[in-house]
Amino acid sequence: MSFIVEGHLNLRLLKKVSGWRKAALGGWGSPGDPTVYAFLEVEADPALAYIESAVKETGERVTLTHFTGRAIAEAFRRNPEINCIIRWGRLYEREDVSVFFQVATDKKGEDLSGVVIHRADEKSVSEIAAEMNLKVAAVRTNQDKSYAKLKSLFSFLPGWAVKLAIDFTSVFMFRLNLWSPLLGPPKNPFGSVMITNIGSLGMNRGLAPLVPYSHVPMLIALGAVEEVPAVRDGKVVVVRRITLGATFDHRLIDGVVGAKMAEVLKKCFADPEGMFGGN
Repeated sequence: MSFIVEGHLNLRLLKKVSGWRKAALGGWGSPGDPTVYAFLEVEADPALAYIESAVKETGERVTLTHFTGRAIAEAFRRNPEINCIIRWGRLYEREDVSVFFQVATDKKGEDLSGVVIHRADEKSVSEIAAEMNLKVAAVRTNQDKSYAKLKSLFSFLPGWAVKLAIDFTSVFMFRLNLWSPLLGPPKNPFGSVMITNIGSLGMNRGLAPLVPYSHVPMLIALGAVEEVPAVRDGKVVVVRRITLGATFDHRLIDGVVGAKMAEVLKKCFADPEGMFGGN
């Protein structure tokens, strides 16, 4: 294995880089953003029971990812002041609450993409699951034309060109609020908030970075279900718990609003039927 010596480091250029990795290299620069991180632990039993009931009623494949998407959409609906985008130093409220679910597009997990569920706060957990399952299947079988076009473009372009393409698209679509089918991405491609299920990778808790070119103010990392001890009526019992790792933009979300959102999420997980109604 040969290395290229540059300064005091022995380095070797990686020649084979995935399209997603190029997008990541082009999208992030040096740290200097107002990012805040927080964890929220909630008991999972009521949510899991609600999901089991939804599966029996609808026959749809419903998971905690879909449930969490509905819960975070509810939190955004009840706190509309955070459902905004920053343009030229000013806040603009979005018309609806849309949730972007990050998904792996290959078995190895090397390429990442995602699907958007628009007006997620107006849909049931089962409806979100049905729509998302169809969209994820389309992405993974290359039937989603916009994603297939972007994947092909990022794989072909060198890293510096990917950065230019991302920067141009970001300014055109979000700063100027313009859109053209020639760009590749559909309208509103990232929604109001992002969710990634790190529990599917066996991780109990974790945090993920905001994606700058998405202009999304919050990203939720959903951990795996774990059994933990808890005190009930003075006795120690075993309960199932999940941890939500939140990364958010402090320019939009401060501690007061974050606490309000946390309360909504707690209520959603504690009493899903009372918060969402039927499946």
